[in-house]
Amino acid sequence: MAFATLGDILEQARVLLQDEDAVSYRYTDAQLVQALNMGLLDARRIRPDLFRGRLSRVPQYSVSDMSQVVAIDQMFMPTLLYYVVGTAQLRDSEEATDARATQFLQAFDKKAVSGT
Repeated sequence: MAFATLGDILEQARVLLQDEDAVSYRYTDAQLVQALNMGLLDARRIRPDLFRGRLSRVPQYSVSDMSQVVAIDQMFMPTLLYYVVGTAQLRDSEEATDARATQFLQAFDKKAVSGT
């Protein structure tokens, strides 16, 4: 499955977050989109080359259109997904969740730097 759209990324993030009950989501779409936007800014800090040849600024997204194509190379979508999941889990207060969030954010950093 390609993660081309904002909706695709949020759907996959919910799978990793085990947050698939649409009746009572723990994380709102707005919270996940905010995490994605922060992830894009962080990705630009680490890998500015990912954004060369594109708009002069990092694209930012909103929940108004889940069909928006996320403007980043598909190869880096899983890396961005780790950021979204890790950031979302940081708001949970359980110790196990904190450790899991840290692992996702470390995976983001490692993969963003190495480009794999």
